[in-house]
Amino acid sequence: MPKAISYIRFSSEKQAKGSSLERQQTMLAQWLDSNPEYVLSDLRFQDLGVSGFTGAHLENGFGQLLAAVENGSIEPGDVVLIEAIDRVGRLEPMEMLPLLARIVRTGVYIVTLDDGIKYDRESANSNHLFLLVAKVQQAHQYSETLSRRLKASYAARRKNAVEGVVPKRHTPVWLTSEGELIPEIAPLVKQAFEDYASGIGERRIFERIFKGNSNPLLARMAPSTVKRWMNNRTAIGEWDSIPNVYPAVVEPELFYRVQKRMEAKFSPRGTPNKHAYTGLVVCSECGKNFNTKYFKASDQTSMECSSRARRGAMGCSNNRSIPEPVIELAYLFTFTGHALKALEGQMLTASQKRAMELEGEIGEVNKKITRIVNAITVLEDDSEELTDKIRSLQAERKLLQAEMDGLTHTTISMRDKIVSTTHFNKDMMKANALLQSVGYQLVCHPDGTITFEDETGKQTFHYLGWGRSEDVHKVVLSDGKLVKLSINRPENKPMKKTVKATPVDRAALKGVKLSQVKVRLDRQ
Repeated sequence: MPKAISYIRFSSEKQAKGSSLERQQTMLAQWLDSNPEYVLSDLRFQDLGVSGFTGAHLENGFGQLLAAVENGSIEPGDVVLIEAIDRVGRLEPMEMLPLLARIVRTGVYIVTLDDGIKYDRESANSNHLFLLVAKVQQAHQYSETLSRRLKASYAARRKNAVEGVVPKRHTPVWLTSEGELIPEIAPLVKQAFEDYASGIGERRIFERIFKGNSNPLLARMAPSTVKRWMNNRTAIGEWDSIPNVYPAVVEPELFYRVQKRMEAKFSPRGTPNKHAYTGLVVCSECGKNFNTKYFKASDQTSMECSSRARRGAMGCSNNRSIPEPVIELAYLFTFTGHALKALEGQMLTASQKRAMELEGEIGEVNKKITRIVNAITVLEDDSEELTDKIRSLQAERKLLQAEMDGLTHTTISMRDKIVSTTHFNKDMMKANALLQSVGYQLVCHPDGTITFEDETGKQTFHYLGWGRSEDVHKVVLSDGKLVKLSINRPENKPMKKTVKATPVDRAALKGVKLSQVKVRLDRQ
């Protein structure tokens, strides 16, 4: 029984989200219903989002189809089903016709589903040949015209951008179609950049943006959108390497700080979340995070080894649980030094900001030079135009480096740092991310000891446990001082029913058997 082999192609990723794939699959199913003498082959070939004008499909799905025809995997009498001739490609007729001939000369048919025409050795010698040539020519001319128009449109928009005219194009969510900042969205985007530079991940940033915000412009946003924002140079006003085309939504130094963080690929121990200390507290025995556990009955939280919690004694020998208020006490005694270190990367002087910008700009120039060098190597094209471009970029890099070398750096005053530190813990998610980025850690031991070390020395906090009589957590500090932390407990709720006995006249009980005594109960 002859087999039907499907070949599906479309050029852009946008078509994948549209109806192109579904339409071609539907046409294939309808043809098989109308031609029961064929059975659908297990061999299927696709080029999804691959151009047929440049010939890229010849290195992918269609190239594999040709190989299957020539090695006999697709046999004479089988049929290759395509939506239309232009699915096979939009190359010039002199290139397209030999490709089609390689298929039909083996005895394999080609059927175009849009018009039902079958192409084989016989039809190639009939009027179908002229129809085929016309279709191939039309497909190529369409793509060539479209390509020419797009290039002309792009060149015109680039020329306008250089001259200060905002180009008409699809703009990011923080810009109107006229290229103006949207007041309700721009601050959210800037906050996203600041959060990312602090070490918060895309998903948490996404959640923070949507917390209390329901702007319809953000309705289609996803966590992956945040990463695309971070890479979009339109954020600093650029388009196609042309500066100041749009108003910047963030300062260049913040943009380049974000790029630096992405290149560093820093991965926090724990994702900052609603639990303030996740990722900052670790187990002394296995090195895993201490995670927060909530006790609903008492409305209290403690931290315990995550490995012990998951796997019991097999996971870790440290079974000690530390109340979160005790962790907070140790944190407040120890965070300042690391906070100052973290703020050094966030609080920049004017010269430091410019240095960050220059570093980013030099990096971009280096990338452009690398791309041109790679193009020369691959294309074996060392034309004067490309070498001139490299010389121009090298001269630009030299000027940027000279400015960088000439900068005189000042430092942020200790007063400014202290002022910033007082506000440091107002946003604990950001504080957590910043502290993780500079290596802050509290280490919890099985005996209830919490230790902290930095360049100034070691601090120890020993949790003695719960003082029942005073209802406090007892902690001994490094200097031997005992601290008692009051426990905030919810007020005890009254029972649904209380029972109270009515007073009994004891004099009246004389001579009366106990079994005859009836005690009245007032139920409230």
